[in-house]
Amino acid sequence: MIDFKELVKAGVHFGHTRSRWNPNMEPYIWGYKNNVHLIDVSKTAFNLEKAAKFIEKITAEGKPVLWVGTKKPAQTVITSTAKKLKMPFVTHRWIGGTLSNFPQVKKSVTKLLHFEDILAKAEKYPLYTKKELNTIQKNVERLKKNVGGIVNLKWPIGAIVLVDIKKESSALKEALVKGVPIIALVDTNSDPSFVDYVIPANDDSPRSIECITNYLAAAAEKGIAVANEKKKEKDAQEAAERELKRKAREAKAIERKAEAKVKIAPKATAKKEAHKKVAKPKVEEKKAAKETTVKKDTVKAAPKKVAKTTSTQKAAPKKAEAKAKPAPKATAKKETPKKTAKPKVEEKKVAPKKAAKEKTEEKKAPAKAKKSTADKK
Repeated sequence: MIDFKELVKAGVHFGHTRSRWNPNMEPYIWGYKNNVHLIDVSKTAFNLEKAAKFIEKITAEGKPVLWVGTKKPAQTVITSTAKKLKMPFVTHRWIGGTLSNFPQVKKSVTKLLHFEDILAKAEKYPLYTKKELNTIQKNVERLKKNVGGIVNLKWPIGAIVLVDIKKESSALKEALVKGVPIIALVDTNSDPSFVDYVIPANDDSPRSIECITNYLAAAAEKGIAVANEKKKEKDAQEAAERELKRKAREAKAIERKAEAKVKIAPKATAKKEAHKKVAKPKVEEKKAAKETTVKKDTVKAAPKKVAKTTSTQKAAPKKAEAKAKPAPKATAKKETPKKTAKPKVEEKKVAPKKAAKEKTEEKKAPAKAKKSTADKK
């Protein structure tokens, strides 16, 4: 726990005038002097220790803490502590929706990063004029004031630290809506009913703000150290697991290769022996097959020539046999129309013969007439 004398030296115990007090702050007020309320330092130290333990626990889990202090006495202190801890902060103006509508606010963050990238590469790649670069520089300065501190803000947020909840009322409301734990320096003129971890203290003095924020920052550093150790241990475990898995995979691969070699070796030897035994008979069989095919070709070639010579002689009997065969197979009913049909065919055959004879006679007649006339002459 922090020493009370340090708190008194920093002026943490001074409150506002009695006329400006908030009745909800009565449990934290020790008394008043010269019409100014005095805060109970023992309660401040107790609540500060409680808040510090909570911050240490959150940071040990790896969650970020958002530091907010837009009033002038708090700006320099908040920026220095937040940068030291590499945590997000707001010191110029709280942008509405930083917690409740963060995706929209992140667009302005990306714009800032884009403009900074343009300015960084302006010398190498002179794509913009001087006037355009000046406008970009102005935009960068404006965005840095508003959004520069929340560039590295990531969800989920572990907690939010507020200096003067009366001034940071919009941040307080958003934190309540999103369910973010609130740690706040609360003076005698503010309402502590919505704050999770109340630190009753003077929120107008830079010394008192610095004293409390430094104590909270020390607790956050302890938590970050624990988180880093956990991360290292986790990484080491993961690396060891990966190494074991790799070794197991290599061992399995070696075993499979050995098994494959053992299986392939007898098969290969058996195949070679079988091939040697079967190789000679196969050659002999091929030679015998070739000889038989040559003999068959020679045997088949001779009858073909004889067939050509005797084809004219055998043609007539084949036709006669073909005509003779269907006659006994046919029934009696079929024989009668065939017998009657034959004379017609003969008549048809005779008719053209007679016509041919008549034509020849007609041809001969004028020849005879010519011969007769020649004899007469």
